[in-house]
Amino acid sequence: MSARDVPAERACLPEVPAELARRRLSLATIAKFFGPGAIIASLTVGSGETVLASRMGAVFGFAVLWVVVVGTVAKAAVIYSSNRYIVLTGEHPMSGLARVIPGPRGWFPLLIGTLAVLSFPFVASALASGIGGYLNKVVGGPAVAWGLVLLVLAAAIAWFGWYALLERAQIAIVALKVALVVVAVFAANPQWLDVLGGFVPQGLGYEPFVFTEYPEIAERSAWVEAVVFMGGLGGGMYDYIGYAGLMREKRWGALGLPGRDDAASTSEPLELVDTPEERSRVRGWARAPLGDVVLSFATMGLTAVAFTITGKEILGAAHNVPSGNNVLTYQGDVLGIIHPVLRYFYIVAIIMVFLGTMYAIWEVYTRTTHESLSAVSKRVREGGVARTRRWVYGYVLVGGVALILTGADLVSLISPANIVGGTVAVGIYGFGLLVLERRVLPKTFRIGRVGRLLIALSSTALLVAGLIALAQYSGVLR
Repeated sequence: MSARDVPAERACLPEVPAELARRRLSLATIAKFFGPGAIIASLTVGSGETVLASRMGAVFGFAVLWVVVVGTVAKAAVIYSSNRYIVLTGEHPMSGLARVIPGPRGWFPLLIGTLAVLSFPFVASALASGIGGYLNKVVGGPAVAWGLVLLVLAAAIAWFGWYALLERAQIAIVALKVALVVVAVFAANPQWLDVLGGFVPQGLGYEPFVFTEYPEIAERSAWVEAVVFMGGLGGGMYDYIGYAGLMREKRWGALGLPGRDDAASTSEPLELVDTPEERSRVRGWARAPLGDVVLSFATMGLTAVAFTITGKEILGAAHNVPSGNNVLTYQGDVLGIIHPVLRYFYIVAIIMVFLGTMYAIWEVYTRTTHESLSAVSKRVREGGVARTRRWVYGYVLVGGVALILTGADLVSLISPANIVGGTVAVGIYGFGLLVLERRVLPKTFRIGRVGRLLIALSSTALLVAGLIALAQYSGVLR
């Protein structure tokens, strides 16, 4: 290793909790150590899958189910590597990438961070516009005005910490909504052999009714539509940088050592010494982020599958595609198949879910911005998260308001963010993590050969899929 790669601090990882020291992770242990992943899951399980998965099922049918598997597994592999690194070294991957990637110092995390930060206003405005359009249908009033009010309201709730009053109710409603959608899958009684066939990779084509009843969707590349969906599965780099930073709250592994639970405390990774005792501790602590990521992405993946199936069987059968100001209108029919009264529950659920999601993004985006800039700026790192928060709130509010005023719908606003931040940036990040682990961790402490191969394949799939979609979306390719 060169001088720039050598960590400054040599110490041992803390002792591993008894549950993590066992050879296999039990479901009870995974649930106990389920932490930051719950926040990321809440960002997409309640809202993203409601829109995009239902829409994909309606326009593509079961043939799009394999995209759920590829997107979920690929992102889980990359994000596990990221979270594992910070738990074992106490250093955020963005700081490590600033040191070890050849070239001008900090260019790589600045690239990733820029792609993430540029996505913020698009995601925030898409969420506000989506629920604004729904309220326009339910209670009346201009959709744009509703979107602006909700964007500002969500920022105020996050800034002043009012969300504690709503948090428990929102979590319960999301859980019930997801459970009911799973029930609706069986109530819809799909052809299960056709469902299984959808998990086999295959070409994608729009259902025949889309060409006649939704020509604006049919004009859009099927590949772009699918990659926008893949990019939204489980979030994107606009979430994942902050996701790794949230590991500090759990104080797992090296983050439990004195002075390592704060981004401002140190910028150097813990130097792990290859001893039998340390190997045991590394294996144990690596199970904490593994369980967190597996449960989080499994929940998101299964939810996306359920919404895709009901989208095909219920919305597609009625030729009701979530789009425009109806991007959230038709999904009430999914719950209505169980009992008509649940359509009214959907009204409450979707408002609570979107408001909760819009709240959560402010803290995650603040963390993402702070970790990205801290990797290259001592001033930002020492200034703390509070100083970064002011700038992030202002930036997202101004950008979000400007985008809402264009009158664009949720899918139009979310598309560039999902393609760039949800696929391209994640793929680039995955390759960087492979280099980072090789340059910092001793060989015995790195992810195994099969795991590294999965990360490489996942990064390639996300990057290539995203670049093709971006070229088609921008008109470079037809």
